[in-house]
Amino acid sequence: MHDVSANGEPIAQAVLAQAASWLLLMQEGPLSPAQQAELERWRHLAPEHERAWKRAQSLLARLGTLPPALARQTLDRPAASRRTVLRGLLVLMGAAPLGWWLWQRSSAGTDYLTALGERRDLVLEDGTQVSLNSDTALAVRFTAEQRLLHLRRGELYIATAADRHAPPRPLRVQSEQGLMQALGTRFSVRQLPQETLLAVYEGAVRVQLAGAPQEETIHAGQQIRFGRDRFGPLETARDTSLAWRNGLLVADDMPLQQWTQELMRYSAQSLACDPALANLRVSGTFPLDDLPLALAMLTKSHGLRVQAGANGVVIGR
Repeated sequence: MHDVSANGEPIAQAVLAQAASWLLLMQEGPLSPAQQAELERWRHLAPEHERAWKRAQSLLARLGTLPPALARQTLDRPAASRRTVLRGLLVLMGAAPLGWWLWQRSSAGTDYLTALGERRDLVLEDGTQVSLNSDTALAVRFTAEQRLLHLRRGELYIATAADRHAPPRPLRVQSEQGLMQALGTRFSVRQLPQETLLAVYEGAVRVQLAGAPQEETIHAGQQIRFGRDRFGPLETARDTSLAWRNGLLVADDMPLQQWTQELMRYSAQSLACDPALANLRVSGTFPLDDLPLALAMLTKSHGLRVQAGANGVVIGR
């Protein structure tokens, strides 16, 4: 996997990870002379290394201007969560330049970010419970008129609370494709590349499309995908879709290709399947935080094999 530097040249994910490791080491204390020499040697091994290091230095300069909650997430973790911090730094280093400024808001509010493989539970100031899935970016903006949750990427589960403000303010979730208003409910929202997936488990949610004067109310037990100017068909919402909150993936007759894509939401490991097996149906409950175990369970239950190559792991017969 490659990222792209400001001058348009690609930077390998592995090189970004090395730069993130050096950045984290510098935050733990001054480098020793030997470490400083090793850093200089690494920087000059290849032009790509120097570009990655410049991006790391740019990140270090900007960390001081990030919202406090986000800065604490990246730098103030205990040593035991070093891998989580590294994932967070990679997310930040891989962000497009404009992405930095999405966090700079003049209005009052809080921003939350989870790294790849990280999940987080929150209780907002009004008592609303929110769960953030892996690699999720959320901006929370409470004003006198509304309670707004802006989902920039990733996935949320929300259990709304009655607002004690007078008059009560509506709770809304903004995605790229539309605005959703909760009507006393439990629901989840997932930002997909070209559409939003909304699933309602209790109550109802009213949806207003971003690019068309269309509105629809989704009730408990229903889910729907929608773009900026169209609604997809209604489908059945299943509670098993929320198993990620407990670190699990529940597959019920899921195509193998979709199974691999779901697992890659929680790991930097490249994972693919033989194209001939893309539509093979997979059923079972798999751990999200232990990819080797999930693959072992898959191969044993479905008679498959796993082969590691230069481009990652491939599932085949």
